[in-house]
Amino acid sequence: MDCSQLCYSCSMSLYRRLVRPILFRCDPEWVHDRTIGLGERLGGFPTARRMLSRALAFDDPRLATSVAGLDFTNPVGMAAGFDKSGRAIRALAAVGFGFVEIGSVSAQPSVGNPRPRLFRIPIDQGIVVHYGVPNDGARVVAKRVAEHPLSVPLGVNVVETNTGCQALPEKIVEQFVEVARTFVGRCDYLALNLNCPNTTAGHSTFDDVCWLGRMLRGYADIDGLPPVFLKFVATHEQGRIEQTLETVDPYEFVKGFIFNLPPGKPYKLRTPPSKLAKMPGVASGPHTRVMINDAIVAWYRRMDHGRYSIIGVGGITCAEEAYEKILLGASLTQLYTALVYHGPGLVGVINRGLCRLLDRDGFSHISQAVGVCNQ
Repeated sequence: MDCSQLCYSCSMSLYRRLVRPILFRCDPEWVHDRTIGLGERLGGFPTARRMLSRALAFDDPRLATSVAGLDFTNPVGMAAGFDKSGRAIRALAAVGFGFVEIGSVSAQPSVGNPRPRLFRIPIDQGIVVHYGVPNDGARVVAKRVAEHPLSVPLGVNVVETNTGCQALPEKIVEQFVEVARTFVGRCDYLALNLNCPNTTAGHSTFDDVCWLGRMLRGYADIDGLPPVFLKFVATHEQGRIEQTLETVDPYEFVKGFIFNLPPGKPYKLRTPPSKLAKMPGVASGPHTRVMINDAIVAWYRRMDHGRYSIIGVGGITCAEEAYEKILLGASLTQLYTALVYHGPGLVGVINRGLCRLLDRDGFSHISQAVGVCNQ
């Protein structure tokens, strides 16, 4: 074991044995808010960022990849939902993520759903989220991220403003277009959160592809629009996939897809039902892995690989699980819930593990592994 590998292992062991037991005695949202605050402060000091990178980041040219015309140092990204308003992006980049996605960000500021709205389910290594997309609003967030450019791609996850009721479809389309205009020149890609399970129970105006097409026509009029990824509830229904692909095909700025979780907790969880009943929201964690992987398989088989890419998120806790999504067709992956249980050292551990898996399978570059088990 070399020095860097020992450092990653020590970091994760320290987190699991010392830090996590203390954090798990505290309210989950309180911990989350303090973590973002700490990341914001550390990110403001170049020396602190360098120390984080030396301790946690892992770089290898075999992991550098290009997706949607963007260059990524590695395929492991920070998923949306963690840094909702772009406060800790510099610290997140420093710990070794190949890209950072913030949000969801709406046109207007939102306080989200009433508390409590974040819960842990340790026996399932998961969390239950009912935040309702609180964020500072597009103008504030756009100004903030513009002041702190990153060395890795920055994605902005876009959502309708949570007002507690369903807006008219025309207004929702207008909001999505307004947010996109606000971030032109201030981010590297947009991820459109079309089925946020925390705001409208997973139902969406954009389930009707006519409204999806109308929104994309609005995007086509935006000068300098960055690459766009569509994020919606995971599905492997052939008709739905083909209908969506037919709708987005005329719009070259649409570069790929990310799969959202369905509302509720439609999984076989070990946490007692009586306890889960007291936790409104969406359950994320390892139990989502199979559902997301099934969606990756189905979409990769039907989409144009030269045109579209998949960002695989859902249940990744180790290098093997990230690699599985890549083999099934994901060009990039994202983490969130696993960091709660394993700490930030997990990012470097996964990237190092990906190199080991590439060596095992005889690949010289991560791009060679994309979709090889889904032909």
